[in-house]
Amino acid sequence: MIPSSLRRKSAIRRLFALHLIATLLAAAVVLGGVYLGTMRLLENQTSQTVEAELGGLVNDYIDGGQFALRSAIALRSTSRADADSVYLFATADGYPVAGNLSSWPDVALDGSWQTIRLRRTDIDQTVLVGLRAIALPGGARLLVGRDLRGQREFRKILKYASLALMFSFLVFGTFGGLFVSRSILKRVGEIQQVASETAQGDLSKRVPLRGTGDEFDRLAEALNDMMSKNEALVTELQMVTDSLAHDLRTPLARLRNQLEDALVISDGETKDRMIADALAEADYVHQVFSDLLDIARVDANLALSQIAPLDLSRIVMNAVELYTPLAEEKQQKLVSQIAENIRIKGHEQFLARAISNLLDNAIKFTPENGTIRVSLDRDGRNATLRISDSGPGISETDWPRAIRRMERLEAERSTPGSGLGLSLAAKVATLHGTKLVRNDSETGLTISMTFPTISG
Repeated sequence: MIPSSLRRKSAIRRLFALHLIATLLAAAVVLGGVYLGTMRLLENQTSQTVEAELGGLVNDYIDGGQFALRSAIALRSTSRADADSVYLFATADGYPVAGNLSSWPDVALDGSWQTIRLRRTDIDQTVLVGLRAIALPGGARLLVGRDLRGQREFRKILKYASLALMFSFLVFGTFGGLFVSRSILKRVGEIQQVASETAQGDLSKRVPLRGTGDEFDRLAEALNDMMSKNEALVTELQMVTDSLAHDLRTPLARLRNQLEDALVISDGETKDRMIADALAEADYVHQVFSDLLDIARVDANLALSQIAPLDLSRIVMNAVELYTPLAEEKQQKLVSQIAENIRIKGHEQFLARAISNLLDNAIKFTPENGTIRVSLDRDGRNATLRISDSGPGISETDWPRAIRRMERLEAERSTPGSGLGLSLAAKVATLHGTKLVRNDSETGLTISMTFPTISG
């Protein structure tokens, strides 16, 4: 009886049916092949034996004439070892001379293998006989055959044995299919349970692994990896939402207050200053949302289609040229050592944005008269970009927080910014198959990214 679980699950029911059908078909092919092959082998052996015996009797006839042939037939007809043998030596007109048949049958005299029902005089029964018949020199006839009753009995036994084996295959195939189907149902049920609990809001659930390394374990690993990423994204989204509410509440409130004050103040110079401050606050809010949108684009892999060969050396040089005046305003030295003609595959806009963010951070946290170093070196098939500053640096324990979205360290609270610069740079590095690496240095912070280069 098929379990109700299999009746409900159409896919598993189809799998069970396919398994059973495949098992029975395989058994039928194998047993049918064995049956047909065995019967053909027996028939060929019988045919060859009759052919050899016919040749021997012909030689007896040639060597000793009718007397020798009759003696040989009489001897073989009475032998227990030849109980299934059929012989008939007849004259040219078919009159029996020797053998265990009462009359000459209607058979061809060309020595071919033939089967026909004949009546044996030694056992007084009509039986199926396989035979060969020829015309001897002088016109006489000779027939040699084998009673096929033994083969028919063997055929019957083999047929019943094959049917019994087919029934065994049916039984074992059914139980095997039930076992396999139940195992699959159990694994699918585990996955379904985890998916259901995850859909209800428990993002910590994971599909259990059995350590077998089979397809279900690999599927579970893939699903667990996906759910871990989803949990991380949801957690990050919650943190970003909280950070946005915290970090944008003040500038938005300031923006509203400044605009309200500007409406009632009549002094033109004061009003202009308030409007300028309000615009600065609006620019800050716009920058935060722009950075968040860029990070979202990178996370969603929307920029992959725009990755193309580019000149990394030129992008770094342009960024250094752009930020040199800003560094000079703070009496800082911006020193660069950039190898030329380094080409990679990348997204030009995001790379320029990431490098600009790193330079902006370096200038922001480097004190006056400090030094910022930018280098781009070729190392075999790779190129490494390093940006170093002489600021307070970031400790190894604080680094994961520093590259997290909307996360600002305590040392950064007093400086302007949204906490998205390093996060965007880290996402851009991931987009290009690399990482934003923090390197220990005696003073300040060194950040590096390594890219595979291309020719051309």
